[in-house]
Amino acid sequence: MHDEQEPLPPGYWRNASRRLNVYGVPAPLFLLYLFWFRFPTWDTIYVISGIIIFFRILSAFGWTLTVLIARLVYLLRGKLLSGRPWWYRRFTEGE
Repeated sequence: MHDEQEPLPPGYWRNASRRLNVYGVPAPLFLLYLFWFRFPTWDTIYVISGIIIFFRILSAFGWTLTVLIARLVYLLRGKLLSGRPWWYRRFTEGE
């Protein structure tokens, strides 16, 4: 009987925080189907399935939900980034 465990490969912990995807669609999007219990009509099922299919098509082209959120944050943040917080710059640089 072999009681010793095999050593883990370096960097094995990186997969611990990987997001769960089902066929390229983020698993939290499937929680939209819980919305169906509040409004149980076929129209709701069609809309929810359409949203999931839309994100599946986007992920096939490389535009995952994470990429879209990062892009939105980039657009809202702007192109100019400073290394100091706004409150520090205001009091020290005379803005």
